[in-house]
Amino acid sequence: MKFIEKVEDIFNISSRGCVIVPGIPYSFEPKIGSGVKIQFHNPSGSIITTTIEGLEIVNRGKPMNHAPFSVDKTTKKSEIELGAKIYLINDE
Repeated sequence: MKFIEKVEDIFNISSRGCVIVPGIPYSFEPKIGSGVKIQFHNPSGSIITTTIEGLEIVNRGKPMNHAPFSVDKTTKKSEIELGAKIYLINDE
């Protein structure tokens, strides 16, 4: 497993599901996208395994260093805690 980032915020978008911010750093290697398995290691100790559904485009008026992403729609916002560590499960 390879550490990606910590969760700073979570948005629930009805047509997309949960969107995780800040997301995947653009400099992250290997490059990852839709269908990749990840885990959230919550501060409470629970672990959530899911997949990335898609990368999101966010226009904040300034360049971003990360790509926010949405997760499988079966993963609920209430399952992911702020501060959760995100790990790439298979970094082949």
